[in-house]
Amino acid sequence: MGVPNVALSVGPRAESPEYHRIPAREAAMKIADWSCSLVEVPTHSRLDTSYGSAEAVRPHVIARLVDDSGRVGLGEASPLPFFTGETAASIKLQLEQLFLPALVGRDPRDHDEIMAVLDHLLPENRSAKCAVDMALYDLRGHVLGQPVYHQLGGLRRPDGFRVTRAIGLLSLEETVRMAEHWVERGFHTLKLKIGPDPDGDVERIRAVRRAVPSDVRLRIDANGGYDVPTAVRVLGALADAVEYCEQPIPPWDLAGLHQIRAATGVRITVDESVHTLRDLLRVVEARAADALVIKLIKCGGLRAAEHLAAVAGAVGMPVVVVSPFETHVGAAAGVHLALTLRPSPFAQELSIFTVEPRGPHTASAIQTNGDRILPPTAPGLGVTFE
Repeated sequence: MGVPNVALSVGPRAESPEYHRIPAREAAMKIADWSCSLVEVPTHSRLDTSYGSAEAVRPHVIARLVDDSGRVGLGEASPLPFFTGETAASIKLQLEQLFLPALVGRDPRDHDEIMAVLDHLLPENRSAKCAVDMALYDLRGHVLGQPVYHQLGGLRRPDGFRVTRAIGLLSLEETVRMAEHWVERGFHTLKLKIGPDPDGDVERIRAVRRAVPSDVRLRIDANGGYDVPTAVRVLGALADAVEYCEQPIPPWDLAGLHQIRAATGVRITVDESVHTLRDLLRVVEARAADALVIKLIKCGGLRAAEHLAAVAGAVGMPVVVVSPFETHVGAAAGVHLALTLRPSPFAQELSIFTVEPRGPHTASAIQTNGDRILPPTAPGLGVTFE
């Protein structure tokens, strides 16, 4: 974008009010066109949870913004209806009928103003807004010729970061087999789903702990599937085996989360409990968690995620960025966010690049080394969508 031309004055004119005038903005840049598509892609990893069985094929909504010079920005919203109440069809409808038409003629650098317009048009619906937010960042990255992380405060993890691999609800034998498989593939952290069968959960996690090397970290996620007494019992039995437990009980029960932390000493990470800054402030006030999961489709995109990460950092709460069944487009946005976070002991959940370098419709410039994602140097998100 270059540096704006600023006329400097000396002598008496320097004391005039005009000397303090804010410099004029560069030549106008406008959003000239948009498109939106819904694609269905085979799930690269089946992940049954306490919510139910995973879909074999998942829908993804891809938004494209085109500026008046023909540059394109990509954004994605891959729905999690049980998190946000949005479906692929509702997201596509909102984007096509409300959000994207409202962007034509606007300057993509006016990010907060644009998102305020979307909030005025329709409250909530953060997954649909995430697609717009993401596309704005990608478009500006192409204009600047820089990776998106430069718009998010800069690169804080120049060596990249490690990622974990998730394992859904399986039999004990299948769980151990999958754990050994991913460790052989070079993963140093595994995330295991739990929830419907507390006693079986303890048995499965203990079996994995015995089967994999001691330096492999294990984290567990109940997706709110326990009640407080059950969570206390299960986490008490697994306290020496796991690095943390994610969302052991329903998201509204912050007092219960605090009780579990106090009774077991196991770190608690919140996911479903936090969609907005207000949610996070309530969690902090209740002393309900030790770490925070950020999903872009849950909070509304990168700008909102920045705010969440800043508050979490201010209270010493590590952040784990999770890409929930996204294509490389949405996952790449998570990579750029994770690269700007302060280092923590926890691996990020962005493993699609380590197990599927190219998707059915996507290609990315993001490079990996084992279970580590390296900072991309390509402009924007560094991903194309065919």
